[in-house]
Order: sequence, then structure tokens, then C-alpha cells
Amino acid sequence: MTASRVLQLNSKDNVLVALSDLRQGEQIEFGGRTIALRTDVPAKHKFATQEIAVGGAVTMYGVLIGKAVETIGVGEKLSTRNVRHEAAAFHEKKTEEYRWEAPNVSRWREKNFHGYVRSDGQVGTRNYWLVVPLVFCENRNILTMKQAFEEELGFAPPQVYREQVAELVKSYQAGEAPEQDGGRVREGNGPRRSKIFENVDGIRFLLHEGGCGGTREDANNLCGLIAGYIHHPNVVGATVLSLGCQNSQTAILREELKKRDKNFSKPLFVFEQQQSGSEFRMLSEAIKKNV
Repeated sequence: MTASRVLQLNSKDNVLVALSDLRQGEQIEFGGRTIALRTDVPAKHKFATQEIAVGGAVTMYGVLIGKAVETIGVGEKLSTRNVRHEAAAFHEKKTEEYRWEAPNVSRWREKNFHGYVRSDGQVGTRNYWLVVPLVFCENRNILTMKQAFEEELGFAPPQVYREQVAELVKSYQAGEAPEQDGGRVREGNGPRRSKIFENVDGIRFLLHEGGCGGTREDANNLCGLIAGYIHHPNVVGATVLSLGCQNSQTAILREELKKRDKNFSKPLFVFEQQQSGSEFRMLSEAIKKNV
């Protein structure tokens, strides 16, 4: 057995790491000696290279990581049964001035990848649109938009269970006994609409339970959290639904966005229900603006 199936992290260690599943009785050759495994050792687990008595130190990375709570034989797997965590006290001691040297990245300067460079210099690997409420009162409207947008724009997964219900309804109306295995609907089947906007990876609909009452600090924190999501490099823009009378106001959200990017320029559509006059009108405006 070669040493390629085990790893010693530090020459001071009294354990080896299995790089693949090892079986009881296997002969492990390492460091000029042969170790017969007393137990199975799954990949990524450790086994002792010397007998460790009760209370003895288990060393890995060259430091103390635990103490044996029962005698561990050579070639025996370490586990929570025979080892308890232990660490030596850490004393910070400055020995010399540390200077960081930037690595040489010249070989990668001309490399690129399929990403999205945002106006603030951030680079994203996805292109998501966010839909988020400023207050929990708008959660129901967010879910209404989620159903409409995901299904009609091709982002929703196949509605297999809805198809099963439709099949059962047809069988009932025709006076037929329902098929026990789901009929024509099979696991993983179901047509999926093609995506309308190929450059949009998806729409993410966020929900929360805040924004109405609380303190000004609560409103600031919530708007800061939402602003953090919108500022993320994988987000291309956002739709925000507001009731109008809540503590978490649009002005606070815009302030929080400027803290993260003073020249914030991503598309941001805000719709306020009390200004729109009705829930239906606000959602209709939001849908038209986003499509």
C-alpha cells in the first residue's frame, strides 16, 4: 500500500488522514514503516500512528487538537468516542515585523470569464432581478407577482403536481377510476416554458416580517439589509413594493444604497400602494414596468 492514500499534515503529528476509504486489516506503508489498520477508516477521517494512552495528546497540524479518553491503538480510527477536544493555550508573541508581498498575478491579467461588470466596478457571475417589499404588508403581493412572473416568463419549474391534479379531475369528470401511478404524468416530466429573457438568470422574490413599526434604527437596519441585497454584484436591478405608511420608507432605502455606492445606477422601480390608489393598480403598474 502506497502513501498516496494517506496524508500527514505535519511531521510532528501522531495521526494520518485517510484520502480514500481504508479497510480494517489493510497494511499502510508510510515513513519507512508499516501500519496495520485495526478499524475501517473512511475517507477524510484520521487514525493513530502510535499508541495513545488515556489522557495522551492527539497532535495534528503540529499542535494539540485533543486528548484520548480511552487507549487508542496504532492503526485505530479517531472518533468522538475515543477523543475529546483539547487545545493548547494561545499566546500571541510578535517575533518580527511582518510584511505582506502581493503575489505575481501577471499571467492572469489578460484572462477573463463570462461575468457582468457593474458600474461600481463589482463583477457578478449571475444576472438576477430582485422583487422585495419594504414592509411585511406587501408579502402577499410579492407572492402574487412571483407566481405571475415565474410561470409566464419561463423561470418556474415544471408544475408536475398541478398536472397530476388536472389528470385526476379529468378522470373524475369522465367517470373513470384514477390511475394509481399518476397516469400520464411521470416523475421529472412536464413541459417547461422557454425563458423569454435569456440574459436574466432568474427573478428572486424576498419576504420579511418587518418594516411597519419599531424604532428608526429598526427601519434603518431593514433598509440597509435590503440595500445590501440590491447592491450585490449578482443583482442587475430591483422592484420594491411599498405600502406608504410604514417606518421603512423609500428615502431610507435610497440613503442606504448611496452608502454602498454613491453613484448607484442600477434600475430601481418603487411602487407605493397608497399612491397607486389600489392594490390591483399598483401590481399592474409594477408588471408593466418590469416587462
